[in-house]
Amino acid sequence: MNQGRNNRQSGMGKPPQPSPGFYAVPPKPQPPNQAWQNTARKAPGQPPRMQKSGRNPRGRGKRALLTLVILALVAGGAYFGIMTLRDNQIRSSLEPYKNVFGPNIFINDVPLGGLGAQEAYDKLHQVMQERINSWNVSLTYKGFQFTTLNYGVLGMSVSDDELYSLLNEAWQLTRRGDIRAQKAAIEALQDNPHKTYTAQSELQDQNLLQILSQIAPYINKQPVNAVILEFRPDEDEPFVFQPEQTGANLNLQSAMNDIMTMASTGQSGVYELNPEVLQPQVTKAQLEETVKLRSIAITAIDSSSTENRNHNIRLSLSRFNGKVLKPGEVFSFNKIVGPRTLSAGFAEALEYAYGDLVTGVGGGVCQASTTLYQAAVTAGLSIVKRYPHSGKVDYTEMGQDATVYLTRDRNIDFQFKNSTPGDIYISARVRRAGNSSKKLVTEIRFYGQSLGDKVTYRLRSEVVSVIPPPEEKKYQNDNTGLVVTYKDEEKLKSKAIEGKVIETYLEKYENGVLVDQPKLITSDTFNPKPAVYWRGINDR
Repeated sequence: MNQGRNNRQSGMGKPPQPSPGFYAVPPKPQPPNQAWQNTARKAPGQPPRMQKSGRNPRGRGKRALLTLVILALVAGGAYFGIMTLRDNQIRSSLEPYKNVFGPNIFINDVPLGGLGAQEAYDKLHQVMQERINSWNVSLTYKGFQFTTLNYGVLGMSVSDDELYSLLNEAWQLTRRGDIRAQKAAIEALQDNPHKTYTAQSELQDQNLLQILSQIAPYINKQPVNAVILEFRPDEDEPFVFQPEQTGANLNLQSAMNDIMTMASTGQSGVYELNPEVLQPQVTKAQLEETVKLRSIAITAIDSSSTENRNHNIRLSLSRFNGKVLKPGEVFSFNKIVGPRTLSAGFAEALEYAYGDLVTGVGGGVCQASTTLYQAAVTAGLSIVKRYPHSGKVDYTEMGQDATVYLTRDRNIDFQFKNSTPGDIYISARVRRAGNSSKKLVTEIRFYGQSLGDKVTYRLRSEVVSVIPPPEEKKYQNDNTGLVVTYKDEEKLKSKAIEGKVIETYLEKYENGVLVDQPKLITSDTFNPKPAVYWRGINDR
């Protein structure tokens, strides 16, 4: 709003006083025509004319002239009296408007009739200011109010210079000319009111643009992608996510259009800034699809398993628990778990060696590799290397195991490859079979891109042929003499075992229903074994 109140008297000086009345004075009367009073002059040589008898012609002329003068004075006095009376009546009718505006005078539709100069200015200025403040809109965003707009912000203002000019013009309407002209002006206003307006201010958006530009940094923000903050393999829900955050971008032009429309229609209220929502490229839901449980493999730990054996299983699992396998990366059990030695933390325990249970450092590790194999194959990963035991083990079916062994001169490894386009997350642990159970199980879970809604894979092994065991006996010397003593003594150590050919298939299920033809993944031959007898070493 233009600041000019301190100078508002400068445009309106002391209202002019009414002009003095015009008084019209009639012309001075001329003497009557005396032609008829002239006596005839005698021409030379002519006798004088005779006058009318009994009267003096010059006397009669004087009386007539006097009469005319008196009549003129009477008429003039009456005229001036009437005029004076009329002027006084006019002055009396003008008296109410001596120090105020005439009737029916409007500026910006504000009636000023009967108001003094300062009163008119104050009223007009107040009404104009109220109109500027009559429209207001609060700019808010998510419960926070930034500012309140009015017409003044959009360029509408009160110009004191313009108000003074219009007021002076209106003041002079009833003060120009003589009193009759002033009265005529007042009478004309009765039928034809005087209406003038200040110049119409165009709503401007420059200030609004500046305000919105200052607000925008508090609203605008870049979207934030969801991320996996942590993989906690020992927990049932192992992934911790940072959810995505949408961004925002305030469209200044769109906001200005909306606000200017409200201003032009006089619609007050609250305008909630509505920035464009910027979507992140990665959402939590998308990440969750990349870390779905692809498979879970569980093998039971025999209740007769020693603490050393259980320790070796836990230790080997811990070497790859929490492992993240990148796409195309090959997992090598022997490389990751490392040598099974006492110095590496492994303990002595029973293990299978060439089909026999023997005591060795790292006994129990094969249960970890077997469980890992089952998890990898049912997760749909590519198996690179896998070798079965020479015979049946007590923690899984034949055809579903994977043996490992690592010494300086012997390396039997289990390897698989992440053949998926995403990361594979491995969780491996020994846990109780149930909340109240004392039995233990080895559990390995694979997480990665979803296999599909309620899709699972299972292993199924079947015997396709049986190989009879050899009839020949196999002997083993009893060097201790605890079982047999003499060479001609023998005692059964283990029965003959028939051989088998076992094929293992990978089956795909959806909602528990087999949906594809089973896929043959391995065909293992387990050779038959003869009966083994103890035999003594001493002669009789």
